Amino acid sequence: MNIQKLKQYALTLALIGGFVVAPSLSNLSTVQAKDPQYRRDYRRGNRDDEQRGYRDGLDRGREDARDRRSFNPSNSEHFRDGNRWYRDGFRKGYSAGYRQARRR
Repeated sequence: MNIQKLKQYALTLALIGGFVVAPSLSNLSTVQAKDPQYRRDYRRGNRDDEQRGYRDGLDRGREDARDRRSFNPSNSEHFRDGNRWYRDGFRKGYSAGYRQARRR
């Protein structure tokens, strides 16, 4: 019976902790989303990462096509180490570079 009470007590503490922590986390994101400077910086950072990924992917795609390697953007260390926006740009650039080099 003591184990059952201990489990119930632990569950109660976990739920109370969740109810205390969750609202404070949601307030933080709300404040950031309402701040226009934060939104501009966030979008600009994403755009910069995507553009850098595109340029790197373009170079790597051309190189892979010239060396007759198979089409595989995820084979690059840059791709694997990049954030979501970088990888999106890299994929697009890699495709474009691979196609350009294969046409020649």
